[in-house]
Amino acid sequence: MVMTFGVVFLCIVSLFLAPATSIRFSNVFGDNMVLQREPQKAVVWGYTTPQDKVTITFGNFRDEVTANDKGEFAMELPQTHPGGPFVILAESATGGDKAMLQNVLFGDVFICSGQSNMQFTVDSAFNASAELAAANNYPNIRVMTVGQKTQSAVPLSELQTIEQNWTVANSSSVGGGNWTYLSAVCWFFGRDLYDQYQVPIGLINDNWGGTPVQFWSSPDALAKCNQTGEYVKETVKTSTATDIVAGGNSVLWNAMIVPFLQMRIAGAIWYQGEANVGIGPQHGELYYACQFTAMIEDWRMKFNEENMYFGFVQLAPWKEGGDTRVAELRTGQQFALKLPRVGMATAVDYGDLSSPFGSVHPRAKQPVAERLADTARALLYGEKLVYQGPIFASAKTSSNNEVVVSFDPSTLGSGLETRQASCPQGLPAQYCMGFELRTSDMEWHAAQETIQGDTVVVSMSSTESAAASVVAIRYGYADWPLCTIYNKEGFPAIPFTYNIGE
Repeated sequence: MVMTFGVVFLCIVSLFLAPATSIRFSNVFGDNMVLQREPQKAVVWGYTTPQDKVTITFGNFRDEVTANDKGEFAMELPQTHPGGPFVILAESATGGDKAMLQNVLFGDVFICSGQSNMQFTVDSAFNASAELAAANNYPNIRVMTVGQKTQSAVPLSELQTIEQNWTVANSSSVGGGNWTYLSAVCWFFGRDLYDQYQVPIGLINDNWGGTPVQFWSSPDALAKCNQTGEYVKETVKTSTATDIVAGGNSVLWNAMIVPFLQMRIAGAIWYQGEANVGIGPQHGELYYACQFTAMIEDWRMKFNEENMYFGFVQLAPWKEGGDTRVAELRTGQQFALKLPRVGMATAVDYGDLSSPFGSVHPRAKQPVAERLADTARALLYGEKLVYQGPIFASAKTSSNNEVVVSFDPSTLGSGLETRQASCPQGLPAQYCMGFELRTSDMEWHAAQETIQGDTVVVSMSSTESAAASVVAIRYGYADWPLCTIYNKEGFPAIPFTYNIGE
């Protein structure tokens, strides 16, 4: 089937037009790659001379497409079951030049994006030596890393830089060095899915440390939240990102996401938010809740996949400011759960105060990636399993000033259980919070919890409870949540704050 050119090619800038006598595939493709399996139809595209007739051959499939006036061609391949290897050949009618993709597998392709906790590499994670050695056992996982000297004020048709082109997974291609390749969360996520389904996995490592959500959002997505250019200048001053220009809204969307838009993918995973903590036209949860949700919806529309799977990590504990700004950002992240087929893997119980990369970069990436994979197993692959912790549903006060907390029944799993949690040694107490109750004098008080069936009863000491009535409750609403409530499947309750009577 010949694919008709759409707005993607017509509205983006081609920086890599082919020489007059050559034909080639786009640089997002390469030998050893994975293309998306059925039921989707993978698309290949590339460059030749204008109006050239290009024949695409793939197994028993053979079809012809005519390049447009810019020399761009694209073709949709037939639905293909998982497996391979395959060869895909593009042949020009002008001079008979050929371009070839070899050792191609069909499977599930994922983009792994965000900032430094997604960039954080396997060789920096816990148990790195054993993990890298084990990577040699996964030749049906293929990996690619987009380069970071990549930004643009306008949408691009191709990648400006590639850190590592498509490669068979092994200890070298997964262990390229700190902050290069490969993303630990990306790798462990893909590996867990491969272990579960034995379907080839393609991982596109496409991230940049210190970057805010605005850099990854298109102008269309930014407009939904009334984003202006002034915010970005503030962000650049406070961000740890390097080589990002002031006024950089959409610069990574343009350069690192747009070149993939014609590619069929199974979904995307995302670990970002730290650069947006306390920064924006509205501080806290409201702005991020809008922009993150708008970004997901926009990615789906631009990838032409309305319900594309999207998994994200809720921020881990770290020593930030001893206030509620990180907690507010976590709450902002949760708003994305209102969208279909969006899964959240919380990391609130995996802090790492002694991380040599700073407490903002915990080394325990394996369990976080496993939780992400659980969301994909449920939302993408259709397994019936518990994949998240108890999510707050309601709270009400009892006659003795206790608060009874109820949770979404779908997140209770096999029931609730308590675990011990304490503030890490050396971290001031104001950074660490479990349950707290706010009284009518507007003071917050540490509280104790008891499980009663599928609810949690929260109370203060008798002296405090007699002083004033309870007007609000919150849980884990701090830099460093003290996670004491779990479901029996091992997922922690999600932090929340709630005004009684709302």
